Amino acid sequence: MFVAFFVILIDLIGFGIMVPIFAFYALNLGASPALATVLMGLYSVAMFFTTPILGRISDYYGRRPVLMLSMLGATVGYVILANASSLWMVAVARLISGAMAGNMAAAQAYMTDVSKEEDRAKAMGLIGAAFGLGFILGPALGSYLAGDDFENANFVLPAYVSGALSFTAFLAVVFALPESLDKKHRDALRAEPKTSRIKEIVEVMRRPLARKVILSGFAYNIAAGFFEAVFPIWASYEGAALVDGPQGLVPFLLAGGITLAVVQGGLVGPLTRRFGEHVLIKAGALGYGAGLIGMAIAADMQQIWLVYILMAFVSGSSAVVMTGTQSLISQRAGHTERGMVMGVFNSMGTLGRCVGTLLTGAVFTYIYIHGSFYVCALLMIVLFFLAGSVQRNWSKGDALTS
Repeated sequence: MFVAFFVILIDLIGFGIMVPIFAFYALNLGASPALATVLMGLYSVAMFFTTPILGRISDYYGRRPVLMLSMLGATVGYVILANASSLWMVAVARLISGAMAGNMAAAQAYMTDVSKEEDRAKAMGLIGAAFGLGFILGPALGSYLAGDDFENANFVLPAYVSGALSFTAFLAVVFALPESLDKKHRDALRAEPKTSRIKEIVEVMRRPLARKVILSGFAYNIAAGFFEAVFPIWASYEGAALVDGPQGLVPFLLAGGITLAVVQGGLVGPLTRRFGEHVLIKAGALGYGAGLIGMAIAADMQQIWLVYILMAFVSGSSAVVMTGTQSLISQRAGHTERGMVMGVFNSMGTLGRCVGTLLTGAVFTYIYIHGSFYVCALLMIVLFFLAGSVQRNWSKGDALTS
């Protein structure tokens, strides 16, 4: 399990490097804030289409081949980005990287394969911790490599470093990661009649409990797309003016990343055993929405220290929502269809991030600088009520398979 954690972590650090600076990469090539977030959204568009495909392929042929292919492909995407001289090249690089990021369904299925059901929340927490550490080390490294001045920022070197890390993850899978899904299960699944990806999505979404859990993840991810994509631009914009260059983003991202890692890596397990996933999801939804409204108010008041604290609070709330929904979707899925179910879950999640990321720049530019934060708060109210509905179905013993 910990070898898989290490592989995922390396890959996510490479991804995290570009998080705080990608929007400025596009802005420097002539994009508007609205177009910059659309280009960011292409990542989620591609990921939406490939996540269920890669998840199902991992059920047929094993987790390891999917992880190798995707990490090698991500390396290619970063190299293209490093050499981009126009916005269309940025778009192509973003689509390739997003398509390869669909491997997260296979990674989650891998962790599920090698963990017992009672340790499922812990396994999902390790993946969450990898995300948290990726968002600690990656953005800090990316911002450092880019420099402290937006006018003279170096965006090429971070892209090359991201590519190098993805290639390192590829080598780690090749030489250190054994296959987790035994040949008997792969052969049995390949012998069954194959269904199209659309039919798989329809089949999973027909199941009442699965549908509600997936819609909960969908609502959260729309909000996350709205917030995460616009945050670097928001923090540097005249209306907030919290930073002067890429390196100024580091304290905010460290506050969020460290909190995310601590909560998912160390607190989610005990909190889940004490309160259950349903209570944590509802509490996390309310905390996420309230924290973002607080950040908007604190920025207007120029209370940067308070924005740091609220960034950590938002990240902690995000951690329990993400891990709770991931744990629920994994618990009542059958062994041979786990990759498919989690693939659909992740696919709908990335669709949500796609919607949020594509729209947030327009809301920021044409409606209100803090508009995205208030949209997120409304979505968290929706998530709160969805989580309550899931809890009622769950207590009745409903399964994800029916």
